[in-house]
Amino acid sequence: MNLMSSLVGLSIMGVAAPSMMQMSIAPHEAQLRAKNLGIAESAAVVFAATYEGKLDIPPTATDTCVSAERENTQNAYSVTCTHGSGKYVQSVTRAFRLAVPDEGLDSEGADTTREFAYETPTRYSGHQCPGYDAWGVNGYNDTNYEALNGACIPKDAWNQTRYQFSNPNAWLYDINNYNGWGHHPDYDNLGSCDDNDGNNGHGNSGGYDCSNPGKSTGTGRS
Repeated sequence: MNLMSSLVGLSIMGVAAPSMMQMSIAPHEAQLRAKNLGIAESAAVVFAATYEGKLDIPPTATDTCVSAERENTQNAYSVTCTHGSGKYVQSVTRAFRLAVPDEGLDSEGADTTREFAYETPTRYSGHQCPGYDAWGVNGYNDTNYEALNGACIPKDAWNQTRYQFSNPNAWLYDINNYNGWGHHPDYDNLGSCDDNDGNNGHGNSGGYDCSNPGKSTGTGRS
């Protein structure tokens, strides 16, 4: 009798053991998934907040996140961030939008005559102008034009959003319709070019004296 009871007890334990084991680790698995979800969500929120309403185009991928432009919405993007591995991996997607100009770009504009401090380069390289020489006219293009096979790209033309939000009165040379992005909405609005800094402003990033335009070609050759 005792032997039979023991056999029955062992049989029941053998059948129930896997279920008991699963029940014992289930809270740990749920906790791990929740932790990974929190980390993924935090990464997505930080990524979206970094570029929300800004001018810079977000990177397509980082160590944990992948972003993509959303269709049919101007300057709208989504980012999906992932954390964890195997069956514990968790992903979170968030949407955000870059700065949106009040006015769009026209394919054609009025025949406006503007004068700029420098002539527009005839050829651009694929390199962005450095922060210390935002238009490349203070020596950067002179030094690097041949090596880079063209002038550097000014900050106001790094991407279409920056271009739309730029001020033509502060351009050091004409970049209207750069890269085929269209006629700038403020290009025909001839405001004051003088930045009131006490000089003709050639080469500074704050504007220039319209009455005294420069003669440099803007390609590294004055």
